[in-house]
Parts: sequence; structure tokens; C-alpha cells
Amino acid sequence: MDMRLLRKLRWDRIGMLLGGVTLLVFALVSFVSAEDDPAEPDQDVVLLAHPGVESPSDLRPALVSPDEPDLEEVDPTPRRDPRDERKEEVLPCACNKRVVPLPKNPYTAHRAAARSLPNSFFVKNDTELRAGKSRGNLVDVGPGRGYHMAPMRDSHMMLLPEARDLLVDIGHAYADRLEGTPSEGTRLRITSMTRTDVQQQRLSRRNYNAIDQSTHSYGASFDVAFMDRPDNKSNCSLPTRAAQEVLKAFQDDGRILVIPEGNCLHITLRRVR
Repeated sequence: MDMRLLRKLRWDRIGMLLGGVTLLVFALVSFVSAEDDPAEPDQDVVLLAHPGVESPSDLRPALVSPDEPDLEEVDPTPRRDPRDERKEEVLPCACNKRVVPLPKNPYTAHRAAARSLPNSFFVKNDTELRAGKSRGNLVDVGPGRGYHMAPMRDSHMMLLPEARDLLVDIGHAYADRLEGTPSEGTRLRITSMTRTDVQQQRLSRRNYNAIDQSTHSYGASFDVAFMDRPDNKSNCSLPTRAAQEVLKAFQDDGRILVIPEGNCLHITLRRVR
């Protein structure tokens, strides 16, 4: 017989023998597994139980002890989405000649008063504005008690030192008048302060009240256009009456001159205390 044929028959017998052995092993494994009893747990296995449950059978009806309340009964109130909460809008109170009637002082008196103040000078442009600030003739003004500033496009948040002190005094008097009332915390909104003459000329093209040689260009004047309440607990009657009483007292005392305008009150420092 050919030797190649003998080798082939020998390897075929070896393959059949190995296949038979493999099938015998799988049969023995299946027989041993079938004899194990799955109903009886191993004594070494630790069962996790809820505190208060005595036996594993108690875990089948419920995983929570009957002595503990259901979670839904603790706080049935649905949670609110913060995005659903809307902040209440608080509208400002107007401050102009229609709602705060005050005697009108002629503008010639305003201009004369502005020119006579100790640190007063006519601010033509930004260069003179910076120079006046470096000399101390003009000072920065920030928000204070009883007043704050609106963003200013056509003026700078600066005043003469004496005019700044006047604004602080008016703010304190206004806050004192509202203290302890539902309108406590209302602030006067200042909308205009020192303007250069360049800004004044530009503003006059769209605002007929912006005249030449404005007292704003001397750093002696500021405008009050609104009263901003902290909330809607009260109407505008109390803040408006307080503004009228405070400004009238300063006017009668000779400290300020006022021009009530259609959209604001123009206030100029008259003299230094």
C-alpha cells in the first residue's frame, strides 16, 4: 500500500478518537450539573436584607420595611423648574414737571450760579475734561444712598466736588423720607451729569432742551428722570411726594435751582454751604 495513504488513514483514526473523548467529557459535565439541587442555597452565601427583616422570605413581598413611610408620602409636592419662575417686573416712577411740580428758576440764573462756583470751568472737550479731573476740579460720582445712575451715553459720571456733595445730601434726605415705609429703598435715577461742549452740540441736534453754554458743561448740574422702587409693594404716590418735598426744601433753602422739564428735572447747585 502506498505510504501516503497509510499516513492519511492513521490521522483520520486519531481525529475520530479525539472527537469521541471530547463528547464523553461534555456528557460527564452535564450529568454532574443535573445532580445539584438549585433550591437549597449554599450555607456560606450571605443574603443582604433590609434592617428589621428577619428572614429572606420577608424580602419577597417588599424590599422596604412596613414601618417606614412610602417615599411618595414624604413630599408629594412636585418640584418646580427654576426656569418657570419669572421675576416680577417693577416699573419706575416718572420724575418730571407733570408729576413733580416745582417752581421754575430761569436758565439765566442757572448759568450764573454754575459760573460762580469755586471749581467751575467750561468743559469744551475731552482734553479739558481730563485736565479738570487731574486738577481736582471734577470728581467721579458713584451710586449712593437714595440715588443711582443710569448708563450715560451723552455725559460723563463726573461733577464739581460741591455738586457731588449736593447730590449725596439730596440722596440721604430722600432715603430718610422713605425710611420705614413700603417705599423704603426707592432711589432717584440720575440720567445726566457733566457734558463737554462737543457732546452738548451733538445732543442739541435731537433734543431742543440742549441749549448752548449748558450748565452741564460746567459740571454743576444733573438730571433726575425716574424713581426706581425695589418692588411693587407700593404705588408711585409716596416716592413722588417725597421727591417733591425734598427738592422743594433744598430749593427754598437756596441750595439748588430747578427747571422742571417734560422728561426730567434739571437741577443746578446754587451755592456752597
